[in-house]
Formats: sequence, C-alpha cells, structure tokens
Amino acid sequence: MKSSMLLVERIGLFPSSGNIHIDVNNSTRVVERMQVLYANNSLDFDETGSGLSMVFADWRFKLQVSNPLSVCLCVESRGDSHFMQAKTAELLANISCTEERL
Repeated sequence: MKSSMLLVERIGLFPSSGNIHIDVNNSTRVVERMQVLYANNSLDFDETGSGLSMVFADWRFKLQVSNPLSVCLCVESRGDSHFMQAKTAELLANISCTEERL
C-alpha cells in the first residue's frame, strides 16, 4: 500500500481540527479554566508549563500556550469528524466565555 493511502487512512481514523491559534487576554487563565471544566470527565491529563493535554474516551485536545496573549488548540476524535467539529466548537466557546469573565 502506498504511503499516501496509509496517510489518508490514518487521517480518517483520527480527524483533527489542526492547530487553531487564538488571541487571548490571559493564556494562563484560559488553561486553568479548561482544566476545571474538563478534568472530571478526562481519562488522563497532563498540565505542563507549556499548556494542557486532556484525553477522553472518544476524543482529546491539546491547548498550548504560545505566549501570555496567545494559545493554540488542537482537537482530535476517534473516527468521527462531526464529533471533532462539535468538540472544537465547544472548546472555542468555553475559551471565549473565559475571556469575557476577565
């Protein structure tokens, strides 16, 4: 099987939002808020100095701090692009709500 076919197959198995760069007022506050909102339902999470990664049964996300005023979000699901799009929209809305509270 050609490598391009394998790549297409892998993309279908794990649809991704790609990297979404978001300007924020306080990246630390955004990461803290996402951890509070999603920690109870996560199977695993990793909070490092550079952001937050959370894993769930059917999806995962990574929120990286680019600088104090910017974050980068990437969402992946297990074989369901519609679910990935819904979770991406949900996370973006929660990030926006966090920004409004500042």
